[in-house]
Amino acid sequence: MIEVTRTRITKALLLGAVVGTTFGIGVNGAQAMSLREAIQLVVTTNPTVGEQVKNRRSIDHELRQARGAYLPQIDAEFNMGPEFSENGGVDHPDATLNQGPHDHGRVLFTQNAQISLQQPIFDGGRIDSEVERQIGRVKSQAERIQDEAQVQSLDAVEIYLDVIRHTDRVVNAEDNVRAHEEILGLVQKRAELGGGNIADVRQAEARLATARSSLIQIQGDLRNAQATFQRVIGQPPADLEPVATGADLPIPADVEQSVARGMQVNPKILLERHDIQVAESELDIEESVFWPQVELQLTGNTSQHANGREDNTYNAAALVNVQYNLYRGGADIARSKEFKEQINEQLEQLRQREREVEEDVRVSWADRQTQQESIANLEKQVDANQQTKDVYQQQFDIGQRGLLDLLDAANDLFLSKDDLVSARVFETFANYRIIAAQGELVQYVGAEMPLEATPDEVTYAE
Repeated sequence: MIEVTRTRITKALLLGAVVGTTFGIGVNGAQAMSLREAIQLVVTTNPTVGEQVKNRRSIDHELRQARGAYLPQIDAEFNMGPEFSENGGVDHPDATLNQGPHDHGRVLFTQNAQISLQQPIFDGGRIDSEVERQIGRVKSQAERIQDEAQVQSLDAVEIYLDVIRHTDRVVNAEDNVRAHEEILGLVQKRAELGGGNIADVRQAEARLATARSSLIQIQGDLRNAQATFQRVIGQPPADLEPVATGADLPIPADVEQSVARGMQVNPKILLERHDIQVAESELDIEESVFWPQVELQLTGNTSQHANGREDNTYNAAALVNVQYNLYRGGADIARSKEFKEQINEQLEQLRQREREVEEDVRVSWADRQTQQESIANLEKQVDANQQTKDVYQQQFDIGQRGLLDLLDAANDLFLSKDDLVSARVFETFANYRIIAAQGELVQYVGAEMPLEATPDEVTYAE
């Protein structure tokens, strides 16, 4: 996460940068990476998103398979080879055939060819329902891609901000070390001139060591954040550009509007609605068995020297086949009831997702309010600690304040600044989390979704 600051100014005005009201969050550099670029990398290269994309492609091919059932099935069969036959026609052949009797059967080289066509005429809507089921699955999977992209992008925002937050914490910790070095220098100089004692020097040295330890710890936090950044984004962090904060973000006026927006566009909810469509189509498929199945069958075949006969045969047929189940022990009715309950199950899952989205939105708003209140308090605390430290420094310089008070004031100022850096970042993240909870994070930053994230049918290059 990142610190919300003014443009960087001199170290002496660090407090003003920390508590400023007009700010950007980030570190400028020659090879900067923007938040949009980071999220685009996640959407394009994240393996979890990629897994959902490949699944969508698979479902698209299943849709094409379903549509193929509208077309006739044409099969051809050819075979040849020796055939042994022993039957009445071989033992006592027809007198019209130029063929003598073979009491023990005979072997002839036979050749056969057959072609057939099957075309559904009426199937109770089974093919239509299967196509609708696959269309619903395509739309549902498109929303799953959108949802996974939103989830992974929010992780990207968090670690993006976290890297900058720890970067700014390092700056604050470095300033704290320098402040303690200056205090130690004053104490040492005073001791050399006989105005101090060795105990004050040792106390200042100990506090300087503590300040350096804090710096080392925060530098470690930064390195950890950079490692996580590379795992989430897929690249090491370059200089990170500022991100939009506060009023620059498209946050609704209140939490109720935000909840309503999430109910409209959050992909978690949309995919559940498409899953209901899938369940309804599955019910229609199962209930198609209550109707007769009508199919046109065209066949033609030719045989040479088949069944031990030295002649050729030709057959052709055009049949309308009607199949209608009269009784199956009540299994079809029970199966229909099963799929009706599955629709009810999907409806309950939709209600659960709606509750989860609403909770996520409300929790994000609550966290935003908490951080805003914390920032207001910390700004006052930083201001008070800065004034206290300045006064103690003046009093210490003229001998009216002890070293321990000055060291404590410097440490309190460092800690309150550190807390303010984090609080401002956490508030910014809460804002982005609200947008993500509504289901619009990727779209807001301007990143492009994969082609497979569209609910429309997609044509892929072979």
